[in-house]
This record gives sequence, C-alpha cells and structure tokens, in this order.
Amino acid sequence: MLSIRLAAENIIIHVLKKKNVPEQEWPVWVKKTGRGMLLASIPMIVPLLVFDHVPLALTIVLQLAYAALMCLGLMLATDDKKTDK
Repeated sequence: MLSIRLAAENIIIHVLKKKNVPEQEWPVWVKKTGRGMLLASIPMIVPLLVFDHVPLALTIVLQLAYAALMCLGLMLATDDKKTDK
C-alpha cells in the first residue's frame, strides 16, 4: 500500500512542479487531491443506484473505479505522520 501511495504522491508532486507550486505547499495539495478523490468516487456509484438495468461490464468498471478512488483518496487525505505537541 505504501508503494501505491508514494507513486500517487510522486505523480501529484510532478504535476505541482509543472505548475510552479512552492515546495512548502505540496503536502497541503496532496491532501486536497486526496479529498477530491474521495468526492470524485461518489458519482461512480450514483448510476448504479439510479438505473435499474446497468450492463454487468459497466457495473464492474464503476465499482472498481469507486474502490480505487476511495482507497487512494483515503490514503492521500490522511496524514500518518505523528506530530509532537
């Protein structure tokens, strides 16, 4: 799981470098991207709730996309680093 998270963070940081975002803001943007992925996962399930007869292939694709966005979003949105108080 750590390798997936690191790969996703590297992709996000690469995009942030291209957009000239200061390095101090990278952790904030990674968290924002994770929260956005959590929100983006919701529309993947809505068609399955609204429509009665969805083809099996589309159902599988939507469920896999939902799971991938949800898991990756949770990994990026949560901070596993301990802070000293």
